[in-house]
Amino acid sequence: MILDRTHFYWAATTSFLALVATALYWLAVSHSPTPPTGGSWQGMMFGVAGTACMIYAGLLAGRKTVPKWQIGRAQTWLKGHIWVGLLSVPLILFHCGFKWGGLLEQALLWTLITVILSGVFGLALQQVLPRLLSTTAPAQAIAPQVDVACQKLRRATEITVQRTCGPAFMDYLTTSQPTAGFSAERELTAFYWEHLAGFLDPGDNRRHVLANPTLAAARFARLKDSVPEQMRDVVDELHLACDERRQLLVQTRIQGWLQGWLCIHVPLSVTLLVLGLLHVVMSVYY
Repeated sequence: MILDRTHFYWAATTSFLALVATALYWLAVSHSPTPPTGGSWQGMMFGVAGTACMIYAGLLAGRKTVPKWQIGRAQTWLKGHIWVGLLSVPLILFHCGFKWGGLLEQALLWTLITVILSGVFGLALQQVLPRLLSTTAPAQAIAPQVDVACQKLRRATEITVQRTCGPAFMDYLTTSQPTAGFSAERELTAFYWEHLAGFLDPGDNRRHVLANPTLAAARFARLKDSVPEQMRDVVDELHLACDERRQLLVQTRIQGWLQGWLCIHVPLSVTLLVLGLLHVVMSVYY
């Protein structure tokens, strides 16, 4: 979710509501010798409003997983998740009168703080990483299709090498001993099978020697110097395929960062809702 002008309405509305809540809390404090607590009618109003905000923000996960809940536009729910979730923070603080309370209340507040901080961190990643992805990995593919893109890239380069090297390509696969004398075709074929083919394969190849652009450039330069002039364009084509595979590796890593923070944010959000429900039940019955 990129923060842009379309967020202005949500930001302005939630900021206004936060200011209204702050004014109401100030009035309650100024007309009472002690700050409102969760047991007062003012504190209960703040608590109900803050809980409603947390539930609304938590419904985003339900909308994604339950088809019947997919009401409204996804972008609208995402914007509401961000801004309404942030609005819950001052409401909950006004509810408890900025006091930590007992063990359950402390756990609830710490979980809320952690959820908000992880959400802000994830939102910040979404502002930076897509731009980084577009500059460092222009050869992008849809995340589930990265392996397919790698397979197509390898197949295309294999056809190129086979067409260029002719019989030497098949001889390398079937003959364990090289033929006498130097053969540029065999040299190119050996480089492909011993280095490039494995790097182009799908999977995590970040430790492969060709994943290092400097080492890769040096190896392709040596290969280019060892083949005749008419084969150097093919070496350049293989070098471009190597660069594209490296970009796909970068893309996979960056997309992993974008998704990784959800492994923290989502479980904590569920924990927050459970603790909030437990707090409500205990407040009503005890």
